[in-house]
Amino acid sequence: MVGLIAVAVAMHPASAVQRDFFLAALAFGLLSDLFLMMPRDMFLAGLVAALVEHLVYIAGFRARDLHLALLAVALVIALVSAAIFLPPIYRALKKARPSLVSPVLAYVAVFVVMVASAGATGSVVALAGALLFFYSDAILAWNRFVKPIRYGRIVNIVPYHVGEALLVLSLLT
Repeated sequence: MVGLIAVAVAMHPASAVQRDFFLAALAFGLLSDLFLMMPRDMFLAGLVAALVEHLVYIAGFRARDLHLALLAVALVIALVSAAIFLPPIYRALKKARPSLVSPVLAYVAVFVVMVASAGATGSVVALAGALLFFYSDAILAWNRFVKPIRYGRIVNIVPYHVGEALLVLSLLT
């Protein structure tokens, strides 16, 4: 994440305002990562930092022209993705960690808006980055709450960092 922040600082983006928002989003992403790596359970703190990250990404996407038709298409993609992953995660949380149900549902709602906002820019790179990020978080939640996935941490981390890198690269388009 520190490397992605450095790349974003060094590049000449299409929108300096969007880059500023993305730098703030990356900083909240780094904070979220730190919370999730702590030896004690700081999942909720990580979730809140990531939620703020997505809100800041949304603000960054709003710095660009948004296209309503593309917004609708990306919203459908995000909602279908959430409909696939969320029900088993919701059931597992409701059973084992009911206090996390509402924060996770709020997080997913904001994440859906972030993915739709990325798609609304017309940047395939931004949409791909947002979706990879979304899927990495779904994998994280699945691995943590539903059922462990073989090599779950790697399966989670690779799309996360590729997604974040694509979001940074989308600043060029």
